[in-house]
Parts: sequence; C-alpha cells; structure tokens
Amino acid sequence: MSIQQPEAIADLKEKIATSTRILVRERLIGPFGHPSARIPGTDLVAVLGHTHDDVKDLAETDPDDVVIMDLDGEVVEGSMEAPGERFMHTEIYRARPDVGAVIHAHPMHCIAFSMTDVPLAPVWHLCTLFADGVPVYDSAVQIDDPERGRAVAAAMGDRKGILLKGHGLTVVGSSIEEATVSAVNLERSARLQIMAQGLGPVAAIDPTELTEELLTDGLTLEEYTHTQWDYWAVELAR
Repeated sequence: MSIQQPEAIADLKEKIATSTRILVRERLIGPFGHPSARIPGTDLVAVLGHTHDDVKDLAETDPDDVVIMDLDGEVVEGSMEAPGERFMHTEIYRARPDVGAVIHAHPMHCIAFSMTDVPLAPVWHLCTLFADGVPVYDSAVQIDDPERGRAVAAAMGDRKGILLKGHGLTVVGSSIEEATVSAVNLERSARLQIMAQGLGPVAAIDPTELTEELLTDGLTLEEYTHTQWDYWAVELAR
C-alpha cells in the first residue's frame, strides 16, 4: 500500500520516537508501553512497533522503529509488528475523532490509584487538564482484541485519560506532543498526591481557577504543551 504525505509522516515518526524516549526517561514505559498518532486526513496510525523480539533499549528509539497500521491493527508500512495492545489505540481513534494521539504506559503511581477507591484529583497546576476526572477500567487484562479496545474507549468516554486497574494508564491528546506531556504530568501529579496524603488531607485546586480548557488560569494549552515538550526534547539531545 502506497502512503502519501511522506514528509508529514517522516515528521510524525520522528515525534513518536521523541515521545518514546521522553516516556522512557520518565519511567512511564519500558519494556512495555507505546505512543501512537493519527495520520491527519487518513484512517492510518503511526505507532511504536513491537520491539520486544530485538530487546531494544527504547531510550535509543528512532523513526525506523515506528510502523504504520490501519484501524484494523494491520501494519501497512514498516518491518515490525504492531504492539499487542494496538486495539486500545485503534478503537479510541474510531470512537474519538477529536483524538490525534494516544499514549499507553505503566507508571507505578497511577497504577497505585487504579487499585484503590481514591480518585486522582487536580492537585497540581500542571495536571488540571484532568480536572473532570480519570475513570478506571475495572480489569487488568491485556487489551489485545477489538472488543476489549472498544470497552476501554467506552469507559474513557470523552475524558482525557483512563486508568486500567492494576495495569497502567491510557492518555489522549490532540497531538503527540500534548498526549505525551499530559501522560507525564498525570503520573507526576499522582506521585505528588500520594506524597501529600502522607502529610494530611489533600485539597484540590479551586475550580474557579480553571479555564474552559481545564488548565490553570493564565496558562494556555499551547504553552502547557510546547514549553515542556520543547524543553524535554532539548534535554534528550544533549
């Protein structure tokens, strides 16, 4: 299958490779976990390939490790298989036309919240994008078929993310940059909330300080995303 937009796809593959290296550095993924992004104007998705057979250090991920798949999870370009939990990505894209990128990861502090009845709260000003709540998918099974992918997408609804009980998290965004930054900040906020609970009752940020975009007043979504993404990308290049 011939895919158009070669320059745009090359740029997207580079961003997915950068996202992977950021997520590895932040201990959200490795050896399991994967970012993906929708190829604009198509029913195709760029996703980190199934690198397990090569036992590759994901901190060294490059664009050649990214494959292109369709919404049935079939690889149409690339030398690797798609990840086993690709259906979590494909079914979210089917259900959510607003979603441009999906991150699936396994960060320890978010997983801890998935095991309890304590909700993740907007306690940190860089995580109020999730102020409308983070639901929990009540199963730890691998999301390795379309039916399970649809169940996760349904449980997420129109939210920015979801916890998978005893398993991990899945976060969405309009772009790979936004989804990556949001996933990192959700895990950091979970860690802060656990730390604060050891000191006493935890107070969420006052809802009157949140904008329509669910960000702290004075911080735009673009600033939230690109200030952090650009800084982390520079750090990786050192």
